[in-house]
Amino acid sequence: MFWLIMIKLITGLMGLLLVVRLLGKKSLSDITPFDLIYTLVLGGILEESLYDPKINVLHLLLGIAVWGCLIYFVEKIVQKNDKVNRWLKGEPSVLIRDGVLNLSEINRNKIELEQLRQMARQNQCFSLKNAKHVILENAGQISLVMDSEEDKALSIMLVDQGHIQEKVLKTHQFTKTWLQKNLKQLGYNTLGNLVYVEWSQENGFYVITKEDVTEHIYRIDA
Repeated sequence: MFWLIMIKLITGLMGLLLVVRLLGKKSLSDITPFDLIYTLVLGGILEESLYDPKINVLHLLLGIAVWGCLIYFVEKIVQKNDKVNRWLKGEPSVLIRDGVLNLSEINRNKIELEQLRQMARQNQCFSLKNAKHVILENAGQISLVMDSEEDKALSIMLVDQGHIQEKVLKTHQFTKTWLQKNLKQLGYNTLGNLVYVEWSQENGFYVITKEDVTEHIYRIDA
């Protein structure tokens, strides 16, 4: 039993390496959801066969070979058909373009504004006011271009989709009255029309209303 597991493990490892090699070096870089699925299934084939005495080495090799061939042919089809490519692997989503928030793409990708702020901070952008272009790539990471590389002012989110972030206000010793008073001075009398409000000590308020956003899908790749 011990030697059988060892033989299966070595054989399976060699088979997996061969399949990954045949599919190209792309599979070793940032992977798409489709790439992740076929990689997990390949690992699952090896894992399930290791401790099942009914599955011999030939069965293991057959499973890896069939799955590898299926993925290879799917990859070939994807390379020749843009519609299939977008359906299987997705496409980049433009979340912010020229400083304009794209609510359609944000909602389609199930991203909350709080998450968008977090992704921006991970790219050294601490305010959505300073985000010129934000693109969500297929692999889940974002590409970000800032208006100013010098602006490192840390902003806080005060309003999210019309809802006041009371815990944030309390943390910074602000009140709802203070917020509403300042928003009225800026010409915003109702919260229902506000999509996003942030504030920083250095730059003051940055407000996005429903009229300031877009819901247009921008395709930047074929």
